[in-house]
Amino acid sequence: MSDVQRTGRLAILALTACLLAAGCASLPGLAPASSSLKARQAATSFSVSGRIAARDIGDTKRGFSGSFSWDHKSDRDVVELLTPLGQIAARLTLTVAGADIELADGQHTTTRDPEQFLMRVLGIGMPIAALPYWMQAVAVPSATVRAEADAIGRPAALWQNGWQIRYTEYADAGVDAYPTRIELSQGDIEARMIIADWKTP
Repeated sequence: MSDVQRTGRLAILALTACLLAAGCASLPGLAPASSSLKARQAATSFSVSGRIAARDIGDTKRGFSGSFSWDHKSDRDVVELLTPLGQIAARLTLTVAGADIELADGQHTTTRDPEQFLMRVLGIGMPIAALPYWMQAVAVPSATVRAEADAIGRPAALWQNGWQIRYTEYADAGVDAYPTRIELSQGDIEARMIIADWKTP
């Protein structure tokens, strides 16, 4: 397997891991989000780009870092991963039916259960259905959440579906600003996202 093929496989598995999370069990006994948090509405359509680094700090020590772009619509998500050298490592098309994955070598994989696919192939499981919400600092509507607010009422941290999501930087000082630095963790899995560009209709 070439270095490009290997990088592509790790990229797709690491990020798709970072993408696929709705299947995780909700944390027990969590209260609703704090009333000090300003109500935020999730956009149903957006495009973002930036950088991502994901790793398993446990036994596998696997991970990926590079650039990404994410185009979100109400019926599908298209995610592209690039290596640190700017090469396309993987392209994911995600719908309610599952995921179509194209790797750097042109190979296609289709799965109706992308989270299970990741666990089987990589031994790592993380979120995808939740990230369109979490990238906007909005909790997934269907799951219980605990939250902490910053000084002006924006989410500073969320705990949902077994994940901790921390927002360490926003685009500006406005109460409705989008987050630009996000840290996610669950067990041995850690991920950081730096969002450089937000576009909404």
